[in-house]
Amino acid sequence: MRIIYNTSFIIDEDIETAWIGFIRKNYISVLQTNRLCEDIIFTKVSIDQPEGKTYSLQLVFNSEEQQNHFLDEWLPDIEKKIIQIFSNRYLCFSSILTEI
Repeated sequence: MRIIYNTSFIIDEDIETAWIGFIRKNYISVLQTNRLCEDIIFTKVSIDQPEGKTYSLQLVFNSEEQQNHFLDEWLPDIEKKIIQIFSNRYLCFSSILTEI
């Protein structure tokens, strides 16, 4: 059973390029370097919202323990960095999906 941690982001258009670069360099690369998940899917939602551009970051975990390790030990620092740089320029919400 794989677990998918999905975060959807709505970002201001004027920070789009900087935000994508930040996510690739400071979020995805940390995940890859530390082998924190089994797969990473970073996508742009095809339909734009009036509020801004929408992106989805899906992290695939093979176990609840692997997911909890990421959520407890790594995610708080990553979120803190995002807030420091892009405060009030984005919205996000996360959900946990279980593959069936």
